[in-house]
Parts: sequence; C-alpha cells; structure tokens
Amino acid sequence: MPKIAITVDATVASSIRCDEEIAGPSAYLEPEAHGTAGWPVGHGSVVNTLGDDGRPLEALVLMCEPALPGDALQARPVATLHLSTPGRAVNEVLCVAEAPCFGDLADSRDLPRWHAEPGAWAEALARLTPGRTYRVAGCGPARETEELLSAARQCYLRLTGCLE
Repeated sequence: MPKIAITVDATVASSIRCDEEIAGPSAYLEPEAHGTAGWPVGHGSVVNTLGDDGRPLEALVLMCEPALPGDALQARPVATLHLSTPGRAVNEVLCVAEAPCFGDLADSRDLPRWHAEPGAWAEALARLTPGRTYRVAGCGPARETEELLSAARQCYLRLTGCLE
C-alpha cells in the first residue's frame, strides 16, 4: 500500500514491540531510549482526506522516535481500528512509520506478532485523546484500510473541487 502523509497531534510511549523470539536477522533495535518496553505511538490526521464526519481521517502511527505536535511524517497504512464512542462508530487508520524495523508489519494479521492487538492501540489512544471514551469493536485488514482511504480522498477532492 502506498505511503500516506500524516500531521501528528501527540505522541505517547506504548507497549507495542516485536516478539523477540520471532524477530528476523535484523534484530529490531529495542526502543530503550524512550524508557518503555515498546515503540512510541503518534496520533494525527491523514492529510487530504475527509471522513463521514467532515473531518480528516484520524490515524495512529507506530514510530521509531517520538514526534512533536505539528510534525508531518510519511507512514504506511496496515489496518483499520474500529472504535465506537457514545452515539457513533469511528474508524482510525493504523500505520507504521517508514523504517526498516517495521518492514514485516504489513497487515492486521501481523499485529499479534508485534503485541499490537486492538487493545494495545486502544490503550495508547486513550492516553493520546484524553476526555474521549472509545470502545474497540475490532480491527480490519489492509484492504479495508485502502478502501477507507480511497473514499476519504474522493470526498476531499469533491469538496475542494479538485476532482476531474
């Protein structure tokens, strides 16, 4: 799946990490500098998209280094996190930053090997978006994410008049 541009709102430490027993020869560098057992997760919006609510799609990004609010980064979508909040359903795009250590994380079926099940993302999301209450309803595959992103881009293009 092609890379997407994300504008970061906030970053937190997470428990998401690769299972060392399954890790390949590149022996993923542990994120020791961040003082946690996992990689940082950023929250932000996908550039040039509009969701059902008229706002840009939101994304969670697994990163090597924390990002500052307002930073732009390139990420590769890997899954969709299905959330519910009082009164509506919400989809967030799960992504990984462009880095060799995340090369084998490509779809929702890879998430358990990275200890990145929906609950781990929800835990990071709860810390990234204080005051919002989300319940995890599931996790969709990369193909579903591609369709979500395509529809959100088309909506953005129609609204901006850029659609040919």
